[in-house]
Amino acid sequence: MLFPRTSGCTLQSLLNTVYFRTDINTHVFDVLHHSLQKMSEKDWYCCLLFDETSVRENVWFNQKFDRIEGFEDLGSQGRTCCNIANHALLFLICGLHRKWKQTVAYYLSCGSTKAEMLVHFLNEVLSACQNVGLHVVVTVCDRGTNNVKAMKLPGSSRSEPFFQFQNQPTATKYDPPHLLMFIRNLFLKYDVQFESEHLDSQVSVIGKWEHIEELYKHLKYFMIHMLYKLTNTHLAPDTQCVMKVSFTAQVMSHTVAVGIYTLLSYGKEQCLHSFCFHKK
Repeated sequence: MLFPRTSGCTLQSLLNTVYFRTDINTHVFDVLHHSLQKMSEKDWYCCLLFDETSVRENVWFNQKFDRIEGFEDLGSQGRTCCNIANHALLFLICGLHRKWKQTVAYYLSCGSTKAEMLVHFLNEVLSACQNVGLHVVVTVCDRGTNNVKAMKLPGSSRSEPFFQFQNQPTATKYDPPHLLMFIRNLFLKYDVQFESEHLDSQVSVIGKWEHIEELYKHLKYFMIHMLYKLTNTHLAPDTQCVMKVSFTAQVMSHTVAVGIYTLLSYGKEQCLHSFCFHKK
């Protein structure tokens, strides 16, 4: 049996009837409130994710609302008519037990959102979540400078990674993919000292980024395709590629480690010092 598919114009017309503005989206929370009544209580537990991205500056006339769009709009904190927005801050909630997610708020700013303002927005979203019955047990963000500062302001620290909001503890967590990029970026600049499993435990060894580059060149020279995913861009990322999580994961992967251990397993002691370790 064939069913007619709704056209794109019809779907766009339906979306235009929904009032999506900056700040807390009350329509979304109204729908969530009714949806939660049909869920079990364990499905009410969720995490709150937020992230900020750069957007292209653009000003245009919105005929529907009879206003000029594109300026800085911070919701309850006001809207300016002189600063053009170039950053968007988005809040999204995601179920922990049941698989569901929903965008609940966004803000437009000129420049990155300051930590104090970010805490204010975070409190607004957490309050709206609690009002409809959601239990936000953890927040997730990347390690941006303002994000790190914003997590410390309510009381979160390295030893105690949580803060209290209306007598409810909320854990703070940094996005694992961005943590991986953070480790890669540090490894590009600094060496790593550790104890080797293959050498005397009393001997300190140093790991360097150059060792991965030498391993890649060696395997490429002998036409070994063990590191087929890696390219020169992976090992010397430019400004655009340095933020790609996939590039980071492929470099800091188990496959690269296997390449090193494969050379070692063939008894090539010279590779031990040429490709992965140097005695201090």
